[in-house]
Amino acid sequence: MGERNWLDDDQQKAWRAYLAMVRELDGHLRQHLQRESGMSVPEFELLARLSEAPGHRLPVAALAATTGWEPSRLSHQLSRTGGRGLIDRVPSATARYPDVVLTEEGLAAIATAAPQHAATVHALFVEPLGPAGLDGLTAIARTILDNLEDHHGATCSLREHGGALDGDVSPP
Repeated sequence: MGERNWLDDDQQKAWRAYLAMVRELDGHLRQHLQRESGMSVPEFELLARLSEAPGHRLPVAALAATTGWEPSRLSHQLSRTGGRGLIDRVPSATARYPDVVLTEEGLAAIATAAPQHAATVHALFVEPLGPAGLDGLTAIARTILDNLEDHHGATCSLREHGGALDGDVSPP
């Protein structure tokens, strides 16, 4: 077994700071969203995507592609959100599977939650970074996402074993 590529002290410090930042920011944003709007992050994402779609309607396949969720997770989330009366599943005119449509209750819920969530993101993420920090972070994120896309297409051992790559993301 060859020499391992261990992280040096600076690399370890940066990696652990990144992990702590993602964990703490994600947890804090999740708690705010739940407390202030009564919805989970996956529910918010689903409602937000539908609110931005033409007619507040998307095919299930499009939701699966844009969220990157496994079919079972999407199905569970659609059942949960539908049970709350925030979405409906309706027959599709063009696809085998139903379309998902935002109900009036769902539209009202996202219209209330989105400004509150955006304000929290602004306070905890945007303001501390400022314009230069945002530009730098965007460049860093795109570099990592491009590298990850190259890795998936070329050398990723997960592809060899037929494993799904959860969260496949394309750079914005």
